[in-house]
Parts: sequence; structure tokens; C-alpha cells
Amino acid sequence: MNKAKRKSRTPAEIDNIEDRMGSVTPLNFDQETDERQENVGDVHSKNELDDDFPPERVQEAGRTSGEMPDGHTTMDDLTPETLIQEDGARSPTERGHGGPMDKDLSITSADRIGAGGGLDEAEQAQVDPLDGKPWHTKGEDPLSDEELEGDAPLDSGRYKKPRR
Repeated sequence: MNKAKRKSRTPAEIDNIEDRMGSVTPLNFDQETDERQENVGDVHSKNELDDDFPPERVQEAGRTSGEMPDGHTTMDDLTPETLIQEDGARSPTERGHGGPMDKDLSITSADRIGAGGGLDEAEQAQVDPLDGKPWHTKGEDPLSDEELEGDAPLDSGRYKKPRR
């Protein structure tokens, strides 16, 4: 990126909480806007019951970790494990099925993670510093294009002084 393009572009100001945190749904406690159409005694489908009350939840109903032989937490304990849902849902309004989203791993190519080519942040700073001042120290020349294009990894011996 050349210096003229960088100076002409100014970042957008962060002016509200939605820009900083993403989409935030405000809390609304009005009973008139409650979308649930359920009454006490309504019959629910088996799928809804299985989602809301898995078999281990039914077995441990009303019990706490103090009553369990192995001491593990139950769904009736107020612990982070029970209060923070890890069902794969990406928002409170989405119904999640499966495990936590941060444990869903996939094999990705080097290009997709940014390791495919080009300069990293340090190399870009040496070639084109933001303030326009040279970044390298005295007695050290910035890397040439040939050095940057080399196949040798950066921690190889190509930047070390030769032994005498």
C-alpha cells in the first residue's frame, strides 16, 4: 500500500455500543411483548422436552453437587458450567444443537489463515512505516526484496553474522 492511499483513508469513528460489541439485544421486560404463547399445563412435543430436559437432567432433578456421590455439579447448581450455555448457539434467540462452537475445529489451508504469502506486520513496518521514518537501527539495512522472497525461514542463519 502506498503512502498516498494510507493518508487519504480515515477509520470510521466508534460512536455507539453496537459498533464495539456487535449486535446487542436490549433487555425488555414488558409482558405485552412476550412472544411465548404457553400456559400452565400445555402439552409439549417430545423433541421440545428432550431439548429442554436431557436424560441426565431428569435423573439429577432437585439434586445439587453436595448430594452427588462424585461431587460433580448438577443443573440445579449455580455454577459457570450450568449458567453459561455451551450448546453451539450463536445468540440467545438461536436454539443450539451440539457442542461448544469454540471446539468445532476444521483443517484450514495456510492461505486462509494468512500464512500463505506477503509480508507480516513487522516486515510491512520495515518496508513502509506508518510515520514514514525508517524503522531499522543504525548499521542494519532493511531487508531487500530478494531476502524477503527467500525460502529460508526467518529464524534460519541468513541474518546472523558469520563466525570468524
